[in-house]
Amino acid sequence: MNTENQNTDPELTGAEVLLGRNASLATVLAILILVVASILLIDKRTQGINVGTQGKLSANDHFRQAIEAIHTRHTPDVLMHRNALQQLGAPEEQITLLTAFTQAMADDTQAAAESIQKLEDSDDETITAYIYYIAGEMAFKQKDYASAIDYLQTAIQIGENLEVKCLPAYQLMAALHYDQGNMQHAMEAAQQVTQIAPDNAQIYRFMGSIQQDYEQWEDAKTAYLTCLEKDPWPEYREEVLVGLGKISLKLREYQEAKRYLELVTVKAHVLALRAECDYNLGDLGIALEQLQRSLEMDPFQRDAILLTGTIQVQDKQYNQAIGTILKGLESNPKDDQLMYKLAEAYRGVGDSKNAEKYIALSDELRQKRERFSKLNTDAIAEPTNIEMRFELGQLAEEIDKPELAVIWYQAVLQLDPMNEEAAKNINRIILEQSGGTVDEQAPIQVPLKPQTPVLPNTTGNTPGTAPVLPQTTTPNTPVLPQTKPQN
Repeated sequence: MNTENQNTDPELTGAEVLLGRNASLATVLAILILVVASILLIDKRTQGINVGTQGKLSANDHFRQAIEAIHTRHTPDVLMHRNALQQLGAPEEQITLLTAFTQAMADDTQAAAESIQKLEDSDDETITAYIYYIAGEMAFKQKDYASAIDYLQTAIQIGENLEVKCLPAYQLMAALHYDQGNMQHAMEAAQQVTQIAPDNAQIYRFMGSIQQDYEQWEDAKTAYLTCLEKDPWPEYREEVLVGLGKISLKLREYQEAKRYLELVTVKAHVLALRAECDYNLGDLGIALEQLQRSLEMDPFQRDAILLTGTIQVQDKQYNQAIGTILKGLESNPKDDQLMYKLAEAYRGVGDSKNAEKYIALSDELRQKRERFSKLNTDAIAEPTNIEMRFELGQLAEEIDKPELAVIWYQAVLQLDPMNEEAAKNINRIILEQSGGTVDEQAPIQVPLKPQTPVLPNTTGNTPGTAPVLPQTTTPNTPVLPQTKPQN
């Protein structure tokens, strides 16, 4: 939008623009009174619960809306409805459940555990289901994934009998499986969410990101479009639009990709993607302009460097291409596409030695990427295969994806908490990413199983009673009970 020709007459003040020069003082005062009254009304509606429609809600209405707020993890609304229930003299167990949720969201595990213990005698299935969901949240946050799965499965089972199923248990189960690399289970849990809450936009974004990672382009595109159909203006709108742009490029739908990318804020990576659209649409001049702007914003923008080098090779500007691509390899030293293009540039200047060198390096990295892609898919069908996940971590390192390597090594530790090699690799990657040095002689620090709050037992398929805090634990460090009966 062109904003350079807006009316900027210095003689027009803000009030004159709004009211006109001939507005009367009485009109101005009337408007000011209305504005102040509106602000006061809004203030009352946000701070009190007995104004307007809030005052008309029954205790049952407040509790139902509090559960809906838990579904969206909107803690302020949960607090508001909890306070209303306190004023209305609602059952104490409802108030305690909502208190436990807010404490868990604030990472106050000790207080949340104590709140949960107060609900041990509840025979309300809603209360019980959400106790186990909150237990799953707390275990998940502290990376005790096995216990989290047990708690969430119990919450889901109990919730089957409710009028509205325990939605956040399904949502968290999807996230948990995603973190473990069990994408098939993550997608199954996500599909359940779409059935329970068909208007939930964010779950479609979640599904689209998984499908995009696994190069299921059409499915990913459908999921992202459904996300924006459910909620046209989410806070993550630009991320989804960029995803749609990338997918459309993969599908060679260049005009459509350009349309998506023109809807997002101008950044270096966005300009590089726009340039790719223009290049494939035959608008070379516009593409070069976009690439120049991208590299001005970020001189090491990988996509911009690759396309610039590609154009330079095509124009037989081989020496320029060599300089461009070598710069890109400084920040992307294991990029097989950059290496392949560099080999073409060296071949163009008759440097067969370097051409053969970079062709060989490119082929080696390409094979590792293909192996990594294949194992990603194979891991779906083998959710407990430790060796496969360890190899995925190694391959991720070798193709310069340290963040993915950490995820896969963590997946190894979730299945084998005492795996020293995985723990050592995680420590090393974290040190390297933070700029630290690695002492190869230092003893391996195997992560201990995280301490988590006292939560209900999940023996069998029925909810157990809430355990008592063991006397042997530190008062501020409660621990999870065993999920199976002890002998």
